[in-house]
Amino acid sequence: MSRVYTLDDLPMADFAVIGDPVRHSKSPAMHHAAYDALGLPYRYVAVHVAPGRVAEALERMREMGYRGVNVTVPHKAEALAWASQPDSLASRIGAANTLDLRTGRAWNTDAPGFMDTLADLGLRSPYRAVVLGAGGSARALVAALSDEAGVEVAVWNRTRDRAERMVQELAPGAQVLDRPDLTDADLVVNATSTGLSGIELDLDFASTPPDALAYDLAYGSEPTAFERQAASVGRRHTDGRGLLAAQGARAFEHWLGIPAPKAVMLRAIT
Repeated sequence: MSRVYTLDDLPMADFAVIGDPVRHSKSPAMHHAAYDALGLPYRYVAVHVAPGRVAEALERMREMGYRGVNVTVPHKAEALAWASQPDSLASRIGAANTLDLRTGRAWNTDAPGFMDTLADLGLRSPYRAVVLGAGGSARALVAALSDEAGVEVAVWNRTRDRAERMVQELAPGAQVLDRPDLTDADLVVNATSTGLSGIELDLDFASTPPDALAYDLAYGSEPTAFERQAASVGRRHTDGRGLLAAQGARAFEHWLGIPAPKAVMLRAIT
């Protein structure tokens, strides 16, 4: 596990990931694997930043010569507010996870990275997708899925009002579910906080097509409770490591302008 720094002991580096918490992040290992593969001399570190101090952290990093920063929870809205040149997708979602400190540009690479992984997993439209959750990650996914031709999107969240607001803002054509109904869902995405808690949602994976895909954004050393539920009835399942690598590859390419070694980055975190 990489060392985690703070604003009090911020090291000289080229790139960083900031979050609260950030100790769990595999981004340093993933990006260093990419640098090693391409013979690049860069350093990437993890930095713990408390809420409300994101702009201060970014300004200090910029003064120290950092080129770019990845942003994880709960700082993506603060990162967007700092940026002077956010792209249209980050502005629409209300969250940025990739910043270029030299130019003030900002992107949300979660949404397109997620779609990259679906293509890699062989999922092609038309299909029906059910997204569980209405937090920041769910917002990115719902926006990406609703923009894809031929994809029918449904959303369930414990608090229906929050799901309704998200759909109204990002995907007016999406359906809001009263319960997590998976009937005929080709893709089921768990964007709730249950990921690694061991809590099982009331999900009937047997009502999905035999080739349906269960996609948990969380990941750990063992399959999540959500993945185990899908596997119990023979459904395909995957965790969030593919998304981590896909969004990281897009960040790499924004910063450096060269193709990222995606396979190397994925191997580094699996």
